Amino acid sequence: MQDLVVSIAGNLTTTSKVIAEAFGKPHRNILRDIESMDCSEEFSRLNFEQSDYLTERGKTYKCVNVTEDGFYFLCMGFTGKPAAKWKEAFIAEFKRLRVGTMSIDKRMTEISKKLEAVKLDGQLWSKLGREINNNKKLALIESDKLINDVQLRLDY
Repeated sequence: MQDLVVSIAGNLTTTSKVIAEAFGKPHRNILRDIESMDCSEEFSRLNFEQSDYLTERGKTYKCVNVTEDGFYFLCMGFTGKPAAKWKEAFIAEFKRLRVGTMSIDKRMTEISKKLEAVKLDGQLWSKLGREINNNKKLALIESDKLINDVQLRLDY
C-alpha cells in the first residue's frame, strides 16, 4: 500500500483511493460517501479536491484528494475494530508529518547557520593559504638572495 498521508506543496493530504484500500471498502463507496456528506460547500471545496489516479494497466480513474480535516469528517463515522485501527494510524501519520513540516523551518535555519560557518571557515582557510603562499614566495626570494650573496664569484 502507498503512504497513508503525503505532503503536497506543504499541505498534508491523503486520497479517497488510499482511504478505500486502508478501510477495506470499495473505492466507489468512498466516493459516494464524499458526494453525499452534509458539509458546507466551502468545507467541501477546501478539503476535498477532485483528482485522478493511474492504474497498473494505464487506465485513469477519478479519486479525491482529502485534507486532514476532510479525513476526520469523512472517516470518523466508520465503525468497528479494523476501522478504529486505521483511524488511529491515519491520525498518527497526520500528526507525524505535521510535526515534521513545522520543524522544517527550524531545521533549515540550523543547516543555513552551519553552512554559513563552513563558508566563513573556507574564507579563513583561503586567506591563510594566500598568506602562506606569499610568505613562501618571500622566503624563497630571501633564500635566493642569501645564496647569491654568499656564492663565490670568479671574474674571468
